[in-house]
Amino acid sequence: MYILTDELRKLLKKPFGKVYKELPPINGKVVSVGDITTKTLLSKGIIPNLSIFDLKTKRDIKVDIEHKFKKTFEVENPPGCISDEAIEKIKYLANINDKDIALLVKGEEDLLVIPVIKYFPENTIVLYGQPNEGIVFLKITQELKNQIDEILKMMERR
Repeated sequence: MYILTDELRKLLKKPFGKVYKELPPINGKVVSVGDITTKTLLSKGIIPNLSIFDLKTKRDIKVDIEHKFKKTFEVENPPGCISDEAIEKIKYLANINDKDIALLVKGEEDLLVIPVIKYFPENTIVLYGQPNEGIVFLKITQELKNQIDEILKMMERR
């Protein structure tokens, strides 16, 4: 399990990609992380390959996602952590070429953007919420994968 340090918490407040108020055009393999991001995409008829959410926003406000996903997996992931279980499931999901899959997180999904960037192929589009600002849009590149490897080295390991 990887655990977020206070030093890294400050660093990770900065988005990995560009923040949009309105979604830009989206083509290709898409992963959404977060309830509001997923709900926004689905409401616009955009069905991600993988949607990662915990049915809460801002830690404790309940969110209903009424979409019926083709397949739903569940993982435990404590707040401020990246569990080994979540990493293994994301690795598995990165290698299947399917759409409309949900990963329901018991705990917190925020940091799961990190293993998504690490294990999903380059050019995958990843969307996640930047609180009170909008949706972060990024395309996975080798450079971004290298940054993620450095971030993982900075995390506490248990």
